Amino acid sequence: MEKIMDMPGGDGMFRECLDHPKRAPDGPPKSQGHRACQSSDKGHHHVHSSRVIMGASDTSSDHAKTDDATATARLEETARALNAALEVCVAEKFINICAVRVAPSSSVGADNASMRLGLVTAKAVAKSDATVLAIPHDDSWILTASTVQKVIFEGLLPDDYDGWTGPAGWLALGLLNEMAKLAGKGIPNKPPRKAPLQTLMEAWIEALPTPQELQQTHPYLWPNEDDQELLQSSSTKKLYLQLDDLEEDANWLQDRLWSKDRSTFPESITTNGGTTIPCFSVDGFRYAMALVQSRAVFVDGQLRLIPIMDMANHKSSANEVVGGYMGTFGTLAGTVFKSSSKLAAGQEVFASYGPKSAAEYLLEHGFVPDDVVNGNMRATAELKAELDADATFRDDKLDILEFETGSELGSMEPTQTFDVDDSGEPDFALLQFMRLVKLSGKDAFLLESIFRQEVWGFMELPVSVSNERAALTSLRSLCEGHIQDMDAVEVAKQQPQEDSSTATATTTLTKQQAQCKRVRDLERLALQRTMDYLQRDVEALDLKEYYQERRLKDLGLDSEWSDDDDSEEDGLGDFPVPTKRVPGGADYDF
Repeated sequence: MEKIMDMPGGDGMFRECLDHPKRAPDGPPKSQGHRACQSSDKGHHHVHSSRVIMGASDTSSDHAKTDDATATARLEETARALNAALEVCVAEKFINICAVRVAPSSSVGADNASMRLGLVTAKAVAKSDATVLAIPHDDSWILTASTVQKVIFEGLLPDDYDGWTGPAGWLALGLLNEMAKLAGKGIPNKPPRKAPLQTLMEAWIEALPTPQELQQTHPYLWPNEDDQELLQSSSTKKLYLQLDDLEEDANWLQDRLWSKDRSTFPESITTNGGTTIPCFSVDGFRYAMALVQSRAVFVDGQLRLIPIMDMANHKSSANEVVGGYMGTFGTLAGTVFKSSSKLAAGQEVFASYGPKSAAEYLLEHGFVPDDVVNGNMRATAELKAELDADATFRDDKLDILEFETGSELGSMEPTQTFDVDDSGEPDFALLQFMRLVKLSGKDAFLLESIFRQEVWGFMELPVSVSNERAALTSLRSLCEGHIQDMDAVEVAKQQPQEDSSTATATTTLTKQQAQCKRVRDLERLALQRTMDYLQRDVEALDLKEYYQERRLKDLGLDSEWSDDDDSEEDGLGDFPVPTKRVPGGADYDF
């Protein structure tokens, strides 16, 4: 089936899209931040062995059965070693609550010739929302970016090093160091940890899927670059930027650190199980990033890689891993995993990865969950809106974006990325941004300095018919352009390919192509419904209220004078005194 794990928090519907400038050759990388990941589906599991994933056909069913039995036996032995180490750590109180154990997953499906691991209950769980695993935040064995930067690699990298890959990149470095320590190399005794925890870490490293197991599921490791290009063409999200970030960081680290001390930073290692895996190299960093992206969780403001907790497989109806408190007095901060239902002993317990788009699922986990495809979650796509270099009044608009938006993130960039989904209704912040971008002509008076601190707020609502039409049609064109690109990919993939063995036409999709098609179909749905919504909005422009009407209302000038002479003598002559104000009847002289 597919690979799993992760469930960090989402980043909302309104995100900045930062440019991707190149680093100076001798300067350290510069971070653009990292989005934590989330997902959902029913029963997605850790990646299977490469033999099964690649769909290789054995010449004999006996060979297949032998391979299946060998793979199962290997996983069972791996699980036993990990559970033995886990039991010691629980007894030593390094783990607060542990009602689970690691086992080959029992719910992979019919083609589970080589199952991966999951978490099963050690005893019956009598109620739903029962805590089955609670692990305190212990930096000696739970990897965080701050621990890797300030403890493990302290003094080895420039103080201002801040990679393009952000916190995930730091976790990947920490993970590579744990792998190297397994072979007697790496940076020793950092962070310092007790012997039982070190034994647990070593058993956990041995239990992780190999690059060969990941290469047919995780896009970072897809062996065919054409498939990566297909994914890029199938999604509005920018896979190539992630791959560029990853490779730039890896090359920078290799040139300035790893290659200078191969006794500490080996290019590859051999595990205790006899598997050779890349380590401190471009391939090794890519492998570690794939593991981090699919397994790290965002808890209590940090991305954390938590051994054992990361073994939970995904199910949409399950609970997410969350931060919480534990210990005798309930004051010890940590990560908590609760069951979503009553469970019998030995039954698998799942975790939900939360809401995420199809492309994010595939980029992070190597699968697109069924509950996205079946409509139980929103189909989403990304739209990039920007203030062009030749835009009218560009300097004024840049000034507003930089100083007057009131954004919690500070100034806004002239290029922004927004999510749209299959509800069709665009994010209000997207419309707000586009109204400012399209502000021109008679509406340009709003850019005058007297309105400078208010104009961003004005953009929350329609400004004028012409401005609203320009904003809506521009967004509709963006959607239409993406759909046309996806349709072009669809047409190309539907062209029959000559099968040399049968000399007949075939359009059979590979696993990667099928996953890309899922992404393409879902994003097209979100884009089409957004485009339809925008078109309906354009057709209803005459029903909207615009800035001029709202301003007149604010000044009380939005209605005619009353025909009723609603006044009476004040006893001082023939001078009527109004006794009631009529809306819009203010006696202002402009």
